[in-house]
Amino acid sequence: MHAMLGQWAPPMERSKLCGITYAGSMMGNVIALPVSGILCQYGFDDGWPSVFYVFGITTTVCIIVWIFMTSNTPATHPRISKSERDYIIQSLRAEGTTDVKTNLCQMPWSKFMTSGPVWALIVANFCTDWGLYTYLTNIPTFYREVLNFDIQANGVYSALPFLGLWAIMNISPAIADKLRSSGTMSTIHVRKLFNTIGLIGPAIFLIGLSFIDCTQTVLAVVILILAVTVSGFVFSGYFVNHMDIAPRYAGTLMGIANGLSASAGFIAPYVASVVTRPQTRESWQIVFFIAAAVYTFGAIMYCVLASGEIQPWAKDLNAAEFEMKTSNSNIYRPKNGNIVLEPMLCEQEQDSDPKSKGAADPMLNGSHRQESKEIV
Repeated sequence: MHAMLGQWAPPMERSKLCGITYAGSMMGNVIALPVSGILCQYGFDDGWPSVFYVFGITTTVCIIVWIFMTSNTPATHPRISKSERDYIIQSLRAEGTTDVKTNLCQMPWSKFMTSGPVWALIVANFCTDWGLYTYLTNIPTFYREVLNFDIQANGVYSALPFLGLWAIMNISPAIADKLRSSGTMSTIHVRKLFNTIGLIGPAIFLIGLSFIDCTQTVLAVVILILAVTVSGFVFSGYFVNHMDIAPRYAGTLMGIANGLSASAGFIAPYVASVVTRPQTRESWQIVFFIAAAVYTFGAIMYCVLASGEIQPWAKDLNAAEFEMKTSNSNIYRPKNGNIVLEPMLCEQEQDSDPKSKGAADPMLNGSHRQESKEIV
């Protein structure tokens, strides 16, 4: 999804589009957890196999809809309006990137691995995944062993934290983009603020949860819901930061960070299973303290290494020339380091005079582009 969002999301709308897109996966958890509990008890084919049939069929339907409704870039979408297409393409171009394709040999792999902002993404992703996998794989066990819920109630209560996460993933990105577009905060300050809330918040709640026992079930559920909900702030922090520092390579960077962070998916549950073998509240305290420490480490490292600016190795040469030539024009206006598209752009691009169009957009004028290359 990051590869597509890197080509589709205008700079000032990235948080919203990314948050809404990935919120769908959290809604999947909200639906799947209670439905799975019901199917295990009352489903066909002896119960639990029906879970795989039901979700396998629904996934197939989603894939078919996706194939017919999506396109890689705005330029190739058959149903998008011209004004929307031009707005997306020009806003990305003004930032310093285009939809020019890059093959594997042209990828700046060494720049990826030596870039502090890239490592900030990797570390924050890993630490977030550690906490998320702790929730996803251990919430049902925690409810059963510590709070003594039955399996059907287990599914319902397990879904509640992800319902809160879904809500915050839709709300916080709108706030983040408003802070950026209004000039109240720069991109990097917004990313660090929201990422810190999304990591330190769950760490605090996990510490509190570790002291809950079976006589405080309501409080345990409330704290757990708050912990998972607050973690959704990272979707306006590191999670969208790939597109800030390298829109052209957002998909690749997401693949690298998420691929390395996937190791948390088997490390965190394994650590929890070893630590909680005694099945006591004290053993669960250790699990939650470990997760809190990992969260805190991720928040600190992101604040130290992260960036909100597009990196030099991620800029397209032609787009960079375009940005330089139009920096003093009335097409784009810098605002606190962020590029804002002026409304008159569409009127200029719709001008029927090719000479005036070329003057308004040097990228469309071959002679201007050739001249700038010779100067460089």
